[in-house]
Amino acid sequence: MTRALVYVGVLIAIMAVTEARPKSAEPKCKSGPVDLVFIIDGSRSVRAHEFETMRKFMIDIIHELDIGLEATRVGVVQYSSQVQNVFSLKAFSKSAQMVKAINEIIPLAQGTMTGLAIRYAMNVAFSAEEGARPNVPHVAVIVTDGRPQDRVAEVAAAARESGIEIYAVGVARADMTSLRAMASPPFEDHVFLVERFDLIHQFGLQFQDKLCGMDLCLESDHGCEHICESSPGSYHCLCLPGYTLNEDGKTCTPIDLCAEGKHDCDQICIASPGSFSCDCNTGYMLNDDKRTCTMIDYCSFGNDSCEHQCVSVLNGFNCRCNEGYSLNDDLKTCTMIDYCSFGNDSCEHECVSVLQSFYCRCHEGYTLNEDETTCTMIDYCSFGNDSCEHQCVSVLKGFHCICNDGYTLNDDKKTCTMIDYCSFGNDSCEHECVSVLKGFHCICNDGYSLNDEKKTCTMIDYCSFGNDSCEHECVSVLKGFHCRCKDGYTLNDDKKTCTMIDYCSFGNHSCDHHCVSVLNGFYCHCNDGYTLQEDGKTCQSDNLCNTVEHGCEHQCVSTPGSYHCICPEGHVLQDDGKSCGTCRSSNIDLVLLIDGSKSVRPQNFELVKQFVNQVVDQLDVSPKGTRVGLVQYSSRVRTEFPLSMYQTKEEIKKAVMNVDYMEKGTMTGLALKHMVENSFSEADGARPAEKNIPRVGLVFTDGRSQDDIQEWAKKAKEAGITMYAVGVGKAVEDELREIASEPMEKHFFYTADFTAISQIAENLKLNVCAAESQGEIEVKDPCACESLVEFQQVMMSTLDQLNQKLSAMTKRLEVLESQLLTRK
Repeated sequence: MTRALVYVGVLIAIMAVTEARPKSAEPKCKSGPVDLVFIIDGSRSVRAHEFETMRKFMIDIIHELDIGLEATRVGVVQYSSQVQNVFSLKAFSKSAQMVKAINEIIPLAQGTMTGLAIRYAMNVAFSAEEGARPNVPHVAVIVTDGRPQDRVAEVAAAARESGIEIYAVGVARADMTSLRAMASPPFEDHVFLVERFDLIHQFGLQFQDKLCGMDLCLESDHGCEHICESSPGSYHCLCLPGYTLNEDGKTCTPIDLCAEGKHDCDQICIASPGSFSCDCNTGYMLNDDKRTCTMIDYCSFGNDSCEHQCVSVLNGFNCRCNEGYSLNDDLKTCTMIDYCSFGNDSCEHECVSVLQSFYCRCHEGYTLNEDETTCTMIDYCSFGNDSCEHQCVSVLKGFHCICNDGYTLNDDKKTCTMIDYCSFGNDSCEHECVSVLKGFHCICNDGYSLNDEKKTCTMIDYCSFGNDSCEHECVSVLKGFHCRCKDGYTLNDDKKTCTMIDYCSFGNHSCDHHCVSVLNGFYCHCNDGYTLQEDGKTCQSDNLCNTVEHGCEHQCVSTPGSYHCICPEGHVLQDDGKSCGTCRSSNIDLVLLIDGSKSVRPQNFELVKQFVNQVVDQLDVSPKGTRVGLVQYSSRVRTEFPLSMYQTKEEIKKAVMNVDYMEKGTMTGLALKHMVENSFSEADGARPAEKNIPRVGLVFTDGRSQDDIQEWAKKAKEAGITMYAVGVGKAVEDELREIASEPMEKHFFYTADFTAISQIAENLKLNVCAAESQGEIEVKDPCACESLVEFQQVMMSTLDQLNQKLSAMTKRLEVLESQLLTRK
């Protein structure tokens, strides 16, 4: 712990000196190897320029270190709501590699889970797998600007207990209680709190003089008999191995381990200064561990002649047999013990001796029972391979098959056949005889039922069951029934219900609209809005707007034999002759910037996409009309589709609904920069400035930007882009007003609730269309080929409609003429 404190103090002092004084070629203070891990706060509360100051803080310290796999190793961990291992202790051996990796760090921009980061450092960053070394100081420097969102006291205590020395550096809003809960004691050496990030380097100045002082062992008369060891501002004496320091703190005395009983020798201890050696009594030899003794093994000489085992004893040996054997009279050879000869085997059939025991064996055709003494005849039927259809009967060394009562055994001696009583010829059945076990019974052919005497049969009357479902009449037939209709009706395809004859279906009714069948005749009927004429067949329209699918968006106006659509004041009838709109002949280039940060939430992001499509619905989208592009931003910016990609509303709306939610931060300034430099470029589909096509930008956000918006909001308006700002929830009004064009009331919108943005879209469309109306209007050349084709198509459609009306009038005149002739 002392070495780690000294080392980190050196680092802090070096960094402080580096900030305050001109840099020298070599660091002023230098110490032994150490494993150092920076744990930096990447939460959303750390501003971009503050994070750059923290990045420079780490780089300046690394430049003053003796970096190397055998010297100082450095790792970096970033944390917010999650933990990111930027690089481990084993990742790099050169400071240039570390500086490059630090410069590439992207802030996580989420919460402040400091406890989670300390646990990660303890379990992962300072593990051997990640490059941490044993017997080397482990030092962690935590830099944070806020209160932790999780518990730190317990996990910090566990980290310190594991040998990690923790320095806690707090900036601005940091909580001193939390810093003291993280840091190692004493707190005055390990806890630092500064007002802002650009003062972070000052926390090392207090260590400078204490850590870089003189070496008293070299520059004073220390009086140590053996060894002098320096410490900051002091020194102390040490003794050589095998000696102990006396009470005067300078002289040394040899240590007698044998006298102190610290030798662990088995028999004899021989002392030396600070050490000892072992020896054995006569008749024993010292083992390879140089501590214990073993009696001399006479069996190892190879001259014992024992058949089984040789057992050494003091000054000799004797022979011993393996278990289950007895030693013969020559005291060298062995014979297996015959356990069956003892007469206590209890075997029903035979006894067989084996090593250390015996077992019982049965005669052929028998099997040994579970008691391993008695025998039972083998049941061959139990083997399951007898193939008997009914019953298997075991006999000695085999089996045979028998049949159940009422069956006879077949010639194969295995299968059985039921006795056929019908074959005796005395059944008296009218239709069929069916044999059953120990007898027979009669059955009838299909469609017949057996009578009460159980022998004769009668055809079944299916109509009598009452489930025929015939609407009129049921007629029974063999195996079923069929339905029949009354006179004047016809049987339907379901073969059950009946329908009155439809005289209209004969095709000779001549009704102009509808023919209505009645019993034995028909009459004509007109559609709603029409009146039946005196001929009883033709119909005349009362009001075409009420009787046809006119499709007018606002109002249909009827005229004799025709109709046309009109729009409300301030709206224009579109080219389809039915729909109305405020935006028609003009065009704009519109780019929408939508906030995809984490605070929006997935369900609200879907409402944002619906808002975009509401705006698109009001535009005249076409290659020469209005063009639309979409950009999503969070911590980064992504073009979802440029102005040149889609040419119809349907394509744009489908693409909008397929956009994936990005989450993370809110870099609105970066999004504005992307829009000005890229989205309104001709490469992305914006039309040239000389075309005088209005350029409109719409920013949608729900919170404060994490970067500066002022510069690029101003540049957007200077570039001639009309800017609209739409804010929801926690959006900052000052930022929205900074983005929006003048007049503010037409370009700035805000609502506290995502569900209300649809109304903003309704209000917004009038202003966007007003901007659009300033755009260039496309004038077609009447002599162009496409104009001539369009004119021809319109004229042909008009002539076709006139021909249809003429044909209807001719038909009506023919009917009137026929009626007049009939009356005459």
